[in-house]
Amino acid sequence: MQLDLLLAIFLVVIIIGLAFYVGILLNKIKVQKADQLKMVAEQQKQQALGQQQRNDTICESIRVIARATAQKQCNVSEAAIRLTVLLETLSLKQPIDMISSYPALSEMFDKVKEMPTHDQRKKVPIKELKALDKKRQGLESELEQQIIAEAQQLANFSVSQ
Repeated sequence: MQLDLLLAIFLVVIIIGLAFYVGILLNKIKVQKADQLKMVAEQQKQQALGQQQRNDTICESIRVIARATAQKQCNVSEAAIRLTVLLETLSLKQPIDMISSYPALSEMFDKVKEMPTHDQRKKVPIKELKALDKKRQGLESELEQQIIAEAQQLANFSVSQ
């Protein structure tokens, strides 16, 4: 009988020990989950901050180009390309509808985006290049006033718009 009692006590001690160990493991899991949630929240916060800083930099570039365009220091086809690309690269919940918000910039961009630039221009025959330049200049004179008006709107652009 005494042996049965000792065996029972031994088993109870083992069970209590195992239960204590399981409790420690569960607590470690709980702490790890809490730490992981904190880390994810911090990463999201850093990502949002980085995204905001990126948007702020893009907005400043938009304002600089828009002011230069409004003051006729930048030709309107180059402004259309640069402003359209910048406006489209903003990280916003609701992207800017370029066609309805800035129709002249959008139209100019669509018509000149395929024209060769930089090193590509060097590969195009001079006769074809002159024809493309003439076409671009015609588009610029046609849309210049509208693009300047849109540039004036963008001179104070911010993502809160």
